[in-house]
Amino acid sequence: MIPVSHNRKSILAIAFSVMMLSAFGQKAPRLVKSPTEKWFPKYDFNLRTFQNPALDFAPFTRWWWPGNSVDKTELRREINLFADNGFGGVEIQPINRFAPGPKEVRAKEITWDTPDYYDNVIAVMQEARKRGITVDMSDGSGWPAGGPYLSAEDGFLTLDHAEVDVVSGPIAIALPTVKKSTAVPPRLEAVLAVKKGAKPTGDNTKTTRLDSASTIVLTSFVKNDSLQWKSPAGDWTIIAFWSKQQGQNAFTATPKQGPVMDHFDSSKVLKNYRHLFGPRTGLQPYFGNPMRAVFDDSYEFSVDRHYSLNFLDFFKKRRGYDLAPWLPAQMQKGYNFVVFSRPVADPDFSFSDQDWRLKYDYDLTLSEVLGEQFEDATRNWLEPQGLLHRTQAYGFNSDMMALAGQASIPETESMIGPEASLKLMASGGLLYNRPIVSAESVVFANRAYTNTPQKIKIAVDKLFAAGVNQIIYHGVPYHYTPTELGPEGWYPFSRPNSGTSYSSNLGEGNIFWKDQKAINDYIRRTQYALRSGKPHADVLIYFPFMDIEGMPDNPEEILAKGELPGVEGPLPPTKEVKSAAKEKWAQTAYPLINQLESNGITWAWVNDLSIQAAQLTPDKRISIRGNTYQALVLADDTTMQVKTAQQIGRLAANGMNLLTIGRLPQRQPSFLNWKENDQKTAQAIAAAVKAQRSTYVKSDAELTTWISSLPRPVKFRNRYSFTRLAQLNMSDGSRIQFIWNKSDQWQTLSLSLNKQYKTSYWINADLNTAIQDKGPVVTYRMPPYGSVILYASTQEQNVSSPASKVATDEGKELIRLDTWSLKADSVAITNSPLFDWRSNEQLKFSSSEGVYTTSFKWSKPNSATRYTLDLGRVSFIADVFVNGKSAGKRIFAPYTLDITPLLIVGTNQLEIRVTPGQLNGFIQKAKLGDGRYRQFKNKEDQLMSAGLLGPVIIREN
Repeated sequence: MIPVSHNRKSILAIAFSVMMLSAFGQKAPRLVKSPTEKWFPKYDFNLRTFQNPALDFAPFTRWWWPGNSVDKTELRREINLFADNGFGGVEIQPINRFAPGPKEVRAKEITWDTPDYYDNVIAVMQEARKRGITVDMSDGSGWPAGGPYLSAEDGFLTLDHAEVDVVSGPIAIALPTVKKSTAVPPRLEAVLAVKKGAKPTGDNTKTTRLDSASTIVLTSFVKNDSLQWKSPAGDWTIIAFWSKQQGQNAFTATPKQGPVMDHFDSSKVLKNYRHLFGPRTGLQPYFGNPMRAVFDDSYEFSVDRHYSLNFLDFFKKRRGYDLAPWLPAQMQKGYNFVVFSRPVADPDFSFSDQDWRLKYDYDLTLSEVLGEQFEDATRNWLEPQGLLHRTQAYGFNSDMMALAGQASIPETESMIGPEASLKLMASGGLLYNRPIVSAESVVFANRAYTNTPQKIKIAVDKLFAAGVNQIIYHGVPYHYTPTELGPEGWYPFSRPNSGTSYSSNLGEGNIFWKDQKAINDYIRRTQYALRSGKPHADVLIYFPFMDIEGMPDNPEEILAKGELPGVEGPLPPTKEVKSAAKEKWAQTAYPLINQLESNGITWAWVNDLSIQAAQLTPDKRISIRGNTYQALVLADDTTMQVKTAQQIGRLAANGMNLLTIGRLPQRQPSFLNWKENDQKTAQAIAAAVKAQRSTYVKSDAELTTWISSLPRPVKFRNRYSFTRLAQLNMSDGSRIQFIWNKSDQWQTLSLSLNKQYKTSYWINADLNTAIQDKGPVVTYRMPPYGSVILYASTQEQNVSSPASKVATDEGKELIRLDTWSLKADSVAITNSPLFDWRSNEQLKFSSSEGVYTTSFKWSKPNSATRYTLDLGRVSFIADVFVNGKSAGKRIFAPYTLDITPLLIVGTNQLEIRVTPGQLNGFIQKAKLGDGRYRQFKNKEDQLMSAGLLGPVIIREN
């Protein structure tokens, strides 16, 4: 939650915004109620409210438009469709993806940023306001932000160089120049003279070795782009460094393209916002209702080396030394390209094996420039107008947690990969008091049309356990069904004329659309719980990297890359980025994390700035920006900032609980006085680990002992390797814990509750049930991939629940149903055991509903006994009928239902209607030559599991 001091910060932000706008000749925006008050309400968990929370808590979706090729009537229909199906909001993304159809469609698609486009958006705003749907808008069309409304001067700067070799004596030469990428002439930043050095033995790279002791800065000798200088003896290389426009264009739904805006220059950033959200658009009356935020996707830049105006001065102020003599170490083609398009290139120059420190300083400074010029400038422009800034604050080397803290709403994404990466934005949200952490959800590469209700639930539960509390589906496409496409319609990330394959199409064209509301209702209830009180982590773990590239998967996590083994086809081979440093670190860090999790200890990453801001409370807890933590963990960290090490030393000396494992920091990453500061770092940490409350562990047993010493009001009674959890504290000391079973098996969870809790509830957000328990020990049976919310209250509670008991796998097995009849389209199979359709030649390509029937004998049941039907495994939805009456539907595990009232004496008829996924059918259509499904050709290895797999058992409970 936002701390009390936030109001004072808001006033300062507004004042700063007014000054900035005045400086750029822009009328100051109208001041409205702080958007943080409207969109981030503070509340404690209430069980009655949980049962039917407001639509604000429902999941959002990215709403893909084919540019401006949309119709107002259809837009209004879809807004009502969203509201009727439990969506809380949309993010409008008008994308340029060459929608098929007649030329008129393409012509209209590229009319984004026209009066007609804004009329369409206003129609959406008006309808959304009526229905209570929240609207976010992407920062333009496509990503990164930019377009033809910007001039070449508004684009990114990159640092480039040109060189010429000279000999000793008087020199009068024209400076070597760089090639222009745009019409904007390059700007000279620095000129150096330096001697070349000998390459180390075995160095086969194209990198030129330089002698740092010989470097002379010659910038002051330049006049009119000419250099006049009398060089000392020897052979010299003159290197001229120029800043220039990189020339990266945005890909907007417009006839012509324009530059990606310079995120490192607030004047360019504000020019972008004034154009896209200024008075000309007519959108301002909708700011704050229903429009909530402007969204910027991850920073997928194609820039050789980011640069900004006055960067050398800013660098010297922040890092304490002159960068100019060391600029050659920054030159490397594609260094700041987004990882998936980065060229493989050697550095152009090298001074020594300490060049990495120079790069670190440069990267950290860029991170600070981006934070001030983009993140802060954006919030200070939007928030006084009633809007928020939502952004994925990563994409190049930076202090990602600090950048997350500078967003109104930091966002992560399912496709980011490992849990360790997912936690970065959530940790930034926690450390910097951002009440909502969102996620671009249920999106995975090479997984088009693999999303099922079960997979959606697994994906969102993984995000919830990582600290996310707002799901924003990757998307629902505008409903457009030209003849060039199948009846499921247009989806920009799976098209017959493209090899692109990303999940998720969660719109009307999805076979599971009819059950989307049930999924959304589960998410809405869960997100109500996860935004109550304040999020909390028991311990902080220092994160030693400035990027997430090459982060290995935790061996105990699932769905890191979007694959469910055994359910889906294997992921196709891809070129993966590897990081030897991260892989070595993970060998120590991941077992530590897994043991914390299995003992019910919640954790978050922590960055240098947050440790440097830490203080100790009277009871020796770590306090950072109003939040407290029990301990700090250093897990196999060899490098950290000297100020961080010294602060850890001070905190440890004063009684901080410090855990260290693996290698200890022996160096710091900055180049300035690096030998001296390396020693200071090692000395500070060495002193810290000797402090009274510091523990260095060498074994699993020692770690277990340390964990057992941590106070835990809610304590796991055993180690549960199947769990991941999130924790929130209420203002009265009550506790919410979201607990996820990441395994595909039933599991039993047993907890001990502190005596401060007067009553507790096991809350099932799927079934909307709550089981009350007043004992000090509480136990719950968790289904495969299931989740549960524990509400431990310090107050006496007496809230009725729709049901008191949930059907589980426990109880005496009475009947196992092994023989079935099955009909699916024209296929009829009788007297058959259950099987996966993939193994049957008649059904392997079917996406049709399968109707299973069987019968069984039943004697009169005891009226006090309950009987449950357990379907075992299902791919993917089961609608169950007993004696012609509905027993209910299950869209994900557990596939168990109470059938007690439907049983009759004698012969009972059981019918189960199973809905498989639609991918298998698409693969068959491609195989048969249907051009509308070309993207699925030769994908037989990607067939998904289908059908009722069982075993099907009737149990007595």
